[in-house]
Amino acid sequence: MGIKAIASDLDGTLLDASGNIDRDRFSAVLDELDRRGIRFVAATGNSMNRIGMIFDGFTDRISYVAENGAYVLDQNEVIAHKMIAHSDALAFLDYFRDKWEDYRITVTYEDAIYMVSDQFGVDAFSRIAPEQMALFQSRIRKIDDFAQLPEGTIMKLGMILPEAECDAIMTDFNHHFSGNLIATTSGYGAVDIMPKGVHKAWGLEQLLSRWGIAASEVMAFGDGGNDYEMLQLAQYSYAMDNAPDFVKAAAKHVAPNHDKHGVLTIIEQFLKGEIHDDGGEVIYPSRGESLSPAELV
Repeated sequence: MGIKAIASDLDGTLLDASGNIDRDRFSAVLDELDRRGIRFVAATGNSMNRIGMIFDGFTDRISYVAENGAYVLDQNEVIAHKMIAHSDALAFLDYFRDKWEDYRITVTYEDAIYMVSDQFGVDAFSRIAPEQMALFQSRIRKIDDFAQLPEGTIMKLGMILPEAECDAIMTDFNHHFSGNLIATTSGYGAVDIMPKGVHKAWGLEQLLSRWGIAASEVMAFGDGGNDYEMLQLAQYSYAMDNAPDFVKAAAKHVAPNHDKHGVLTIIEQFLKGEIHDDGGEVIYPSRGESLSPAELV
């Protein structure tokens, strides 16, 4: 397998159900990837504030496709940053004017998150570790009306929807909103509003172009609707076993459940040569145990 880059979503994919990573296993995997010159990319809808907490101690060894592709870093160097135009943000807020509270709409700036609802929607963030959730909540600013939004750069728009209604609301918005925005979800009712054409695959392509790496040399992992384009892009694509069926349909293969550390298991098997390309089809054993650092070399 000619893998030169590995990209992974975080929540529901690389992270376990508590929003944590097995740091010892990840460190051993990252050491071996570094030794072989294989890039590792964290591809997520999260901001760098939370990402920095997750990868504390590893941050300068990883590249990032953050904010669902809108913020791209080659290790510590920002190489792309797509922001929400104020005119698009205002059009979005006007479209959902009667639903600001019901849909728990958020407007994210670099230093704060503004919302008019008193209820945030904890269920959508049940997979976030408590200290990460505390940081997130510390950035929330309650205002009475979005007309009170400050001047400044809008990084992201979002909604926390009732999970049973999420797909219908997104589909309606994507079909009828006339502006330059589109809705995507990471699951559990959490929805990000992105500039059209900006997604994780777009962000990953910025890095691949910079590195001279083709999509045929990429392994990718994901579990949500915001991973769909990235899984379609990568030659060696894995949807998690916990992913919905439409996400699995976008990938070529299925990895073990995120709570069983499926991403690390597949990467470890690849590093041991237990995954091979057999006529275009990736074959790997259904083995769930981890490998020691010594076994990876």
